[in-house]
Amino acid sequence: MLRKSNYKISTALMVITFFSAAYTNQVEAQQAFQLKKNKNLQVEDHNDTKGDPSKELFFSGLNRYLDQYGIQLGLNWVTETAGVVSGGKRKGADFTQQIAFSVDVDWEKIIGWKGFSTHAVIMNRSGRNASADYVGDSQIQAQEVYGGGYARLLRMYDFYGEQKLWHDKIDIKMGRLSVGDDYAHSAIACQFMLLTTCGHPRSTQSQQGFSDWPGAVWGGRILYKFTPQAYIQVGAYQSTPWPQGGRTGWDWGTSEATGAFVPVELGYNPNIGKNHLVGHVHVGAGIDSSRFETWSSQVTGSGKKDNRFQFWIQADQMVYRNDPTEDHGLYVIANYGHDAATTSTFKDFYNIGVLDRGFWKSRSYDQFGLMLTYYTVPRGLSRAQQYQINNGMVTGANGIFNGLLNGAPGVQTNSLLFEANYGVAAYRGVMLMPIFEYFHNVAATKSTYKDAVVFGLKTNVTF
Repeated sequence: MLRKSNYKISTALMVITFFSAAYTNQVEAQQAFQLKKNKNLQVEDHNDTKGDPSKELFFSGLNRYLDQYGIQLGLNWVTETAGVVSGGKRKGADFTQQIAFSVDVDWEKIIGWKGFSTHAVIMNRSGRNASADYVGDSQIQAQEVYGGGYARLLRMYDFYGEQKLWHDKIDIKMGRLSVGDDYAHSAIACQFMLLTTCGHPRSTQSQQGFSDWPGAVWGGRILYKFTPQAYIQVGAYQSTPWPQGGRTGWDWGTSEATGAFVPVELGYNPNIGKNHLVGHVHVGAGIDSSRFETWSSQVTGSGKKDNRFQFWIQADQMVYRNDPTEDHGLYVIANYGHDAATTSTFKDFYNIGVLDRGFWKSRSYDQFGLMLTYYTVPRGLSRAQQYQINNGMVTGANGIFNGLLNGAPGVQTNSLLFEANYGVAAYRGVMLMPIFEYFHNVAATKSTYKDAVVFGLKTNVTF
């Protein structure tokens, strides 16, 4: 259901934040592609950016002026509307949005502190969750912006310092940040609206240790580039239950911490051939020192506990270049994640898809994407849910239950999801994206809801 309050909040915030600090979209910054130039292919960053949705709508001139003082501002507004037209829990549509702004400060330009910068992000999120209201899926949001909830007028996210050393071969971050800022991050994942891929495979961020936008914790990481295209990074982060940082993000205490999450990742950014076919490959793993009740223990009361461990393999690769513009080409995307079966929500998680930018010469900034996702849940979780049903521990009717572990409507096994979208470059800084989504085995159950067909619209405005 579309709520008037959502629009009132968004309108008020747009007026307030338009003349204040803005959000230099960190996800987009991490998505910048580094291409070399040679006589065979002159990679271009077009001066005429009227139709480029990745450029700033208004703030480019201001930021060019502020850059001499070491300050960069930005503002980003994302809206996502999703509606079930067939299957699922019931028909209907929901709207959700995110307005985020930040200030990035280069202290080398201000006081001569070489390689040091600070970053701060604050945001507003509001709206409704179409997956909960209409799809009936407890795990996968049809609108990725709603992931994590945090419906607050203003929520503090990042506030950290960054130090680069040895000609940028070493990069250190410390402060209030999330694991997802740097780990298991796909450069093009957020060109989709399903939470299966934006901005990480859903399995990686489903547990408390792998904190992610918009939940920040105390932590830090050190990255070392042993070649211009290859790196290794290791970090340590506070592991704390949701909501990380409290409902407003200003709870910076450590009393809720249950342990530490330690990730490590190897990365390689290929640049293949004379056409500079760029890509990203990440292989990583993380372990949470916290002790969690196993699925079986949660229903039998045995008291058994275990740690959480996960690993991931991600790759996106341009296989054909459409034109000389930096990121215009056909990309193939493939991800795999595995989580510890005794305590995790997901067991195995797969993404495969394509993204094509610049395929249409007369509309060179348009794009289209296709993404297929398949995942399984641990057998221990399925057995524990069946145990609850067999022993009368839950209520329900017509095969749909209340009170099952994982918030599921029935015994969970596996699910298949699909998304197709078309990004219309409406103007500089403005992208409109009609979207089709399909949920097979809704919420990874086989006998609860019929497969859901969802249509939606995502808008992204970079001011």
